[in-house]
Amino acid sequence: MMAKKEIGFNEAVKGIEEILKNIEEGEPDIDRLSADVEKAAALIKICRARLRETEEKIDGIMKDLRS
Repeated sequence: MMAKKEIGFNEAVKGIEEILKNIEEGEPDIDRLSADVEKAAALIKICRARLRETEEKIDGIMKDLRS
């Protein structure tokens, strides 16, 4: 079984933007809307996690610089 590729922050943002663009451009495909919103929510969680990880790393670096 292949390992699932980890999605990076920029890739997640692009995915969210693509989903929003598809929804905003006229009538969304109702059959796909639920799946698209689910995917966008998952991508948002990835972005939040990456931002949180980055913030923690930067806080650690700054703490080390002050000591």
